[in-house]
Amino acid sequence: MNQVESERKPLLSARQVGIAAAFGGAALAVVLAGLTIPIPGTPIVTDPREIFTTIGASIAGPIGGIVIGILAGIAEPGIPLASLLAHIVGGIYSGLVYKNLSWRFNHNKILSLVLWALQVVGYYMLIVVPLFAAGVTLFYPDPANGTFFAFLGSLEVTVLPELIFTTTVTTIIMAALPERYRRPLW
Repeated sequence: MNQVESERKPLLSARQVGIAAAFGGAALAVVLAGLTIPIPGTPIVTDPREIFTTIGASIAGPIGGIVIGILAGIAEPGIPLASLLAHIVGGIYSGLVYKNLSWRFNHNKILSLVLWALQVVGYYMLIVVPLFAAGVTLFYPDPANGTFFAFLGSLEVTVLPELIFTTTVTTIIMAALPERYRRPLW
């Protein structure tokens, strides 16, 4: 083995495994316990899995995001394959985008937080919602569920309040965390 091969970092460090296990385990526990949060001012009730997925995957990186995504999506009541697909790809997205966008501008706290908020919006609108809708359409074809586009069209009523809630909560958390706890580990 040459020196370059011996200096390669593992895909997951012990700290990344710990972060992924903690955040993914918390997301799984939320589902198994049936913990929900009413979104103030709306009839929407949600769970905080996306909070754990976006923050945990951002810190643990894309491989940690896969672990978190599996744990966050595996116990979805009723539609586990669609949820699993959306959470895994969302975890990968969060890890990649955070290090390469939000964290890159960490020297400017305001810009970094604005980019974080845009990252969470992208997590929902570019990854989770389309993949969830595609997964429901693909894995659970049922005329009663409607079409992919009908599903997407109904989401402004259900997803928009959750998106605003998650973006607000995670932005406050990221603003409050000291830099050493927000640093990507990969």
